[in-house]
Amino acid sequence: MYSTNFTRLRDQELAKSTKPFHAKGKSVIRCADCQMAEYACICQWRPTVESQIDFALLVHRKELFKPTNTGRLITDVFPQTPIFLWNRLEAPAGLEVLLNDPARECYIVFPASEDEGKARIIVQALPAPGASSKKITLLVLDGSWKQCSRMIALSRWLDRVPCLKLPDAFVKSYLVRDSGRDDRFSTAEAAISCLLLAGENHPAQILQHYFSLFNQHYVATRGCYLPERGESHEVLEQHLLSCTANDN
Repeated sequence: MYSTNFTRLRDQELAKSTKPFHAKGKSVIRCADCQMAEYACICQWRPTVESQIDFALLVHRKELFKPTNTGRLITDVFPQTPIFLWNRLEAPAGLEVLLNDPARECYIVFPASEDEGKARIIVQALPAPGASSKKITLLVLDGSWKQCSRMIALSRWLDRVPCLKLPDAFVKSYLVRDSGRDDRFSTAEAAISCLLLAGENHPAQILQHYFSLFNQHYVATRGCYLPERGESHEVLEQHLLSCTANDN
């Protein structure tokens, strides 16, 4: 069983639960790692890639257990990505250390409203590569739109962290859950957009293909049919072969 920071936190929280979580389609026999139906498992195409920017996930507890969650795709592709469980009253210990690291320049990824802008610094661009000696670190909120809105509104300890507002409709391709608004991204879409904004085109492309494959396989899981092979399968297979050749 492949373990990521996301799956470790999910398993840890599941062990604390007093009753089981039942997702939609609970009768489906799912892969324990990717949460797809076993016949639609995406684990063999899981890529890893390096980026000049770091991500960190701040996840709402309920989001940990949803098969539709896309934050875990970020921890698949960037295995060093730390993940923290949201707490309204205080920052998780590890996240507090990260936010106070003088070697990092941290931003929350969330499309702040004008009202929020009165109390929070908002930026719409990232420093150019090499323009700052600090490591750009992006804190991505992981939850439904309503959950993320509450997370940023209720967490006073987040007030001091600048907000990165992504361009409207930068990426919009999530087939499983649709917010109905062009400025509302899934978690994976937000990360893809951040990478493109930072000029990290290759990591963005790999995550985009993995996200597309996730979409395709989840729709197949929901429809109870085998997913067809497509471009993203080919691209990710070539990426994995290239990584294996470089390791050797």
